[in-house]
Amino acid sequence: MTTDLASKYGATSKYGAALTGSDWPGLPLRIGHIPESGRIEALSTNVDALLIWSGGPAEVTISFADPRTQKNAQHRFLRSSGMIDLLPRGTLMHFVEWRGKASTCTSVNLPDECVRKLCPNSLPGLDHERGPEFGLVDTHIVDLVQRLQAQADGREYLGAVYVQSLSLALASYVSARYGAVSERALPVRPASLSAVQRTQIKGFVEREIGTNFSLVDLAEQVGYSPDHFSRLFKHTFEQSPHQYVLSRRIERAMNVLRDETLSIAEVAASCGFSSQGHFTTVFKQRTGTTPGAYRRDARARF
Repeated sequence: MTTDLASKYGATSKYGAALTGSDWPGLPLRIGHIPESGRIEALSTNVDALLIWSGGPAEVTISFADPRTQKNAQHRFLRSSGMIDLLPRGTLMHFVEWRGKASTCTSVNLPDECVRKLCPNSLPGLDHERGPEFGLVDTHIVDLVQRLQAQADGREYLGAVYVQSLSLALASYVSARYGAVSERALPVRPASLSAVQRTQIKGFVEREIGTNFSLVDLAEQVGYSPDHFSRLFKHTFEQSPHQYVLSRRIERAMNVLRDETLSIAEVAASCGFSSQGHFTTVFKQRTGTTPGAYRRDARARF
């Protein structure tokens, strides 16, 4: 952003900060903690951005440049928890005033270079002709952003494939619902992966299962963009790439657990899990037992 909106919204609080850094595999996030009242002037953005609000309520007045009329406009509304603002690139807000309860703003930017990595040349982003939209309610966007934020916070990090899948789902949904071009206008492409491509993907997963490879890495194996690859993959394997990779990691772990020279933590790391806790949670969900109990049962059987 030319003037990062989340940072500016959080400028009245010392806690406004980036949630993600340069090594983050998905859409970048920031967070700002907003006091009970205030005024900020001259806000602008050069990338599409989403603001998701929690806390409140607060009475808000926004003065902005309307791209449809090229005139100044004002929007007054009562902001409450769960509302979102959509800010297309080029948005100029002369000022924002608010009064009410304290709130928190999580912002998600959709920079071109990041979106193109996930979905080259097929997502239009927000409709710039409609201009900014404030105080919308869209539970699907809120849910996806909350899931991304949980990953950025490090709460049971599920890996790059999951983060990029969430980012792709968010960017695709925003473009389809709020963009200028519907995904229905995209050209028709093959409906499933070929036998050769399936073999390539399976081989890559087995070779790299102990690393934090991403959705982009998977798609590159067969030369597709991540969005198209995800659709083909789900149609071919009847599950998402993330779920498939988890299944293969659990299958690998069930074999590695028989080697009792390795600790549970070492088994988790060798199979690509971010922590022993994450490994134990997923293992129990998939098998109905813990890794330790499975190892004891395997010892008894063999």
